[in-house]
Amino acid sequence: MSWARGHSSLTENSTAPTIDRCINCGDHEQVQARITMEFGEGNYNTGPICRKCYILHRAPRVARF
Repeated sequence: MSWARGHSSLTENSTAPTIDRCINCGDHEQVQARITMEFGEGNYNTGPICRKCYILHRAPRVARF
């Protein structure tokens, strides 16, 4: 392995951010993740969630000592 050429795992991600319709708010924003939401009893919807909704609705982090 040469120092002149970096390893593929060390290079930056060159893919463009994905923009899709958020299943939570309905806006066309940059996608953070794909999630499954339950609307009512047994009615599941899977799709992308935007960064804003993901940050607002994520579960709180619990510190374990």
